[in-house]
Amino acid sequence: MAFVINDLEPQIFFEIFRLLSARDCAKVATCQRLWRNIAADDSLWQAWCNNDFLLKQSVAPTGRPQDTWRDAYAAWHLGFDKYKSYTKRAIAAWQTIEHWTKAHHPEIYQSLGDPATERQLDDAERLLEVKLPPSLRVIYRLHNGQDLSCDDRFPDLMPYDSMFHGLLGGYSFYDHIVCTRLLPIEKAATVTRRLRNRNNHIDYGDCVQLTGSIMTRKHFMLIDEGSQMRVSSCDDDRSWDAAPPGGNDAVLRWLEAFANVLKDQLGCCHLHERMNSLGICLHPAHEPWQRVAVTKGVRVQAASIFVPELSKLHSSYDAEEAYFFSYNVQFSLLPVEEQQASWPADAGPFSPITSVQLQSRHWIIRDQTGEITQDIHGDGVIGRHPILAPGGIPFVYQSCTHQQQPRGSMEGFFKFVEGTVRQPTGPAFDVECPQFMLEKPEYVF
Repeated sequence: MAFVINDLEPQIFFEIFRLLSARDCAKVATCQRLWRNIAADDSLWQAWCNNDFLLKQSVAPTGRPQDTWRDAYAAWHLGFDKYKSYTKRAIAAWQTIEHWTKAHHPEIYQSLGDPATERQLDDAERLLEVKLPPSLRVIYRLHNGQDLSCDDRFPDLMPYDSMFHGLLGGYSFYDHIVCTRLLPIEKAATVTRRLRNRNNHIDYGDCVQLTGSIMTRKHFMLIDEGSQMRVSSCDDDRSWDAAPPGGNDAVLRWLEAFANVLKDQLGCCHLHERMNSLGICLHPAHEPWQRVAVTKGVRVQAASIFVPELSKLHSSYDAEEAYFFSYNVQFSLLPVEEQQASWPADAGPFSPITSVQLQSRHWIIRDQTGEITQDIHGDGVIGRHPILAPGGIPFVYQSCTHQQQPRGSMEGFFKFVEGTVRQPTGPAFDVECPQFMLEKPEYVF
């Protein structure tokens, strides 16, 4: 008897179809009714939705629920098939960002815009008179930047909470405040046109400014037909790499790298001491990127970041290079039981510390050869002398330093007094601040 392929059990066809791509399965389903019925099994389309679009629920790109996984796949295929391999990478990066912001900063999560339409992206192209690369379009097809109320009030510079809800984070020192948000594509096109008109002495070529920061001119730009992502002050033509090296998908490499840094290194803090609004702090909040030391129960956590908008390279109009760094220092007094657990064996009998106050600071700054370039002694920090209680709210401050080389380090000691400076209950002692690097990274956030 001649073998007929349809004599095989349907389950065998099902297992074969599982090995196919969704596209190939759709082609096979046109051959005959049996195969079409097997290919309609929704569990197959659930697997393809997860594999091709990382879907955990049967929803369209707009978030609207679909009746079947096959319907969900069709909706995503229709909207994103032309973006090929960029689609899955962009979805993965956005999912990382969504999960982190939903857990750590719900206001920023809520600010993520709805997907941009193809028409909105086409309109931006016409306004900019440049072709938006597929890697940029697919990012905005998933989230059209951020929708923040402070944008509706611009140029009113009152300190609204949402000013500190920029997805790309920030820092502050003295009167310099940075918090960078991802602009909707319509606003990105408008501010790019404004930038070209304002600084007509600089050739911005096909650049697209993608971010805004109300209180500083730190901005991220996509240039050279999508091959470079740069961070610039917008006031001159000096800029810094903002994405790992690669091809014409710089903006996607930038988003992927930021998503990984956000997940692994960053946390939230008050970006301005007079505002009760949390933002994403670009200073690393976790080891090994943050350095930590404990002395007699006082914990010091320190980290630094490069400040691109203030830094400059040597040029015909600058006498020397200057690399600026912002550093973040956090003081806390451990709970009594943790003090005892960390008490050095050679420090004598354990004696719990119930209060300490900062008295002074001593900073040692070294260049890239290890030579000391600055030895700084000062009273308190930023004009403050914080008092710490066991397990109490940590004291956090940010400040700034600069040097002539792209690499150096900073370390030092803080003198604390048991009790308070006015009413000491024990001797003053030095608390170590571990050495942390001052280093311009390969690419800048």
